[in-house]
Amino acid sequence: MALENEKTQALVLFLHINRLGSLSAAAQSLSMSRSSVSKQLAALERKIGSRLFNRTTRKIVLTDVGRQVLQEAHKVELALQAIEHISEDSQSIVAGSINVSCVSAQGRVHLVPLLAKFLKRFPKVDINLQLDDRFVDMVAENIDVSIRVGYLPDSTFIARKLGDVSGVLCASPEYLENSPPLKAPSDLVNHRCLFYRNSNITLNTWLFNGEEGEASVTVSGPLSINDPSALVSAAVEHAGVLMTDRSLLGDALRDGKLVPVLSGHQVIGGLPMYVVYPERKFIPAKTRALLDFIIEEMPAVIQ
Repeated sequence: MALENEKTQALVLFLHINRLGSLSAAAQSLSMSRSSVSKQLAALERKIGSRLFNRTTRKIVLTDVGRQVLQEAHKVELALQAIEHISEDSQSIVAGSINVSCVSAQGRVHLVPLLAKFLKRFPKVDINLQLDDRFVDMVAENIDVSIRVGYLPDSTFIARKLGDVSGVLCASPEYLENSPPLKAPSDLVNHRCLFYRNSNITLNTWLFNGEEGEASVTVSGPLSINDPSALVSAAVEHAGVLMTDRSLLGDALRDGKLVPVLSGHQVIGGLPMYVVYPERKFIPAKTRALLDFIIEEMPAVIQ
């Protein structure tokens, strides 16, 4: 981002410090020295006449004045982004680079084939796809389009719902032949279960709805993985019972490598899928083309 005005540059620097949580991280992001970042922040605080951050050895926290300045700095950043895209938006040619973020499993199974189709239609576009299950900071990490599964935190971003991913309980026939009966959700406590776990969450409480009402079961098992596709592979190899997004099972379900179980009990907890993008008055033609394509194509493939 070209910055000619010293105050404007200082405000954008202030935004980076706040988003990244430290002067050192902001310096690395902007390819500046830490001392230069510190001096520019100090100069901005002198011009404003107040400290913007309270600093400790472990973290920095916005002051009351800092929070007020942050609101105005966001307006400046949005204005600069709009100016950057004016010339690009005035062109009808869809070309250039797009940074995309997507949850890992749905990215591999659903998005990558769609992106290949999109790139055939728009050969002058380059896409950098990042597969990651965490919530990315789209502004700090320069992400143009993000696809997320689950309920989103409040933000200034635009979110368009693509559909709902539906859950299914399944296992391999060989596993079921050599395991205890599985006729009700409560029987799952006697089974090896496969579930998603990462450093923040463990999804091992499974919910069902049947004729007798809702049932909640906390399952356990010898294998938890932070990748739904890998969990499907483990289930195919007879490692246990799996609850996952039906659309991720693909050929494994069609070919009988995995079979649904507890068909009389509906899995509760299907999650919404969204495409998310920053709120901008001017969206580049390349980004608008990708958004329109995803909104048109993705709902059909996640059924």
